[in-house]
Amino acid sequence: MSNAQSISGPGAAHPAKNVTAPGLPNHSRNDSKGRTPMVGKARARISTAAARLALAIDDELVTYTPQALNELISTVVAREVAGRQRERAAWHREQAARQAEITRQVPLGASQPSFLRARDHHREADALEALAQRELDRIKEAA
Repeated sequence: MSNAQSISGPGAAHPAKNVTAPGLPNHSRNDSKGRTPMVGKARARISTAAARLALAIDDELVTYTPQALNELISTVVAREVAGRQRERAAWHREQAARQAEITRQVPLGASQPSFLRARDHHREADALEALAQRELDRIKEAA
């Protein structure tokens, strides 16, 4: 029994074209190194960090080099991550306060688990606050 398969050639390769998709602006401006910058619509107000990174600001367009756009995105993401970490740290502090209240309300021997949970929540909150601060410090170092 033969298991032969016939494979036909893939045909001629299609040439790669760098075509702008419908609806996208034609990126015609290049920076000093010949790279094509990213272009996007300007909002009513541009943050100072965004304005500092912008290659050009026109009436309706803000132009960034890819490197500047990546830096701007990293800054925004780092701030968002730090904010979420601080929210989670606040939740842990609330949980620690609840466990501390339980510790005060029950007899001494029975309060040990609540005390340990409160301590763990405090430690987690402290760790999250430290991570959030590192994210914000990383933004400052890059600026």
